[in-house]
Amino acid sequence: MIKIFFYFLLLKLLFLLSALSNAEEFKYKVVGKLKTDNVIHFPEGGKFVSFHHEGGFETNIGKYGEYQCRGSILYDKNEKLVNMFFACENFDQNGEKFINMGKRFKGSDIDRAVGNMSIIEGEGFWKSYVGYKCTYAVEYVNKVIFAPVQCKN
Repeated sequence: MIKIFFYFLLLKLLFLLSALSNAEEFKYKVVGKLKTDNVIHFPEGGKFVSFHHEGGFETNIGKYGEYQCRGSILYDKNEKLVNMFFACENFDQNGEKFINMGKRFKGSDIDRAVGNMSIIEGEGFWKSYVGYKCTYAVEYVNKVIFAPVQCKN
């Protein structure tokens, strides 16, 4: 009987530790579509892009919803990234919102890139995720955006 009790206690402790370690990170996938892409071409070959895309997201913590992002990108004449900055507004299935802001790494290609972002504000469920730092990889296929994201506290 004591053996069963300790076995049950050990399982409960392992479950609790697993839940706590998972709370420190989560993943989500984004699929969206480029809505606007305003471009200023420079005479020497660089360009400035203002963009807006929107779509959906799905997490591994039971949340899913819709998002929209807006930002700007500066490319050099070799189509390498010089600077990028963006903000995204995300609404989950319960209507609770979180905002993330980020940037892409300098030197990224136009159609694929890796970058960082942070959750800077959140409502309800998302309040406890404010301050999480996320890494993403984005790839464009024509005007469709695919981006896996990993966030850690």
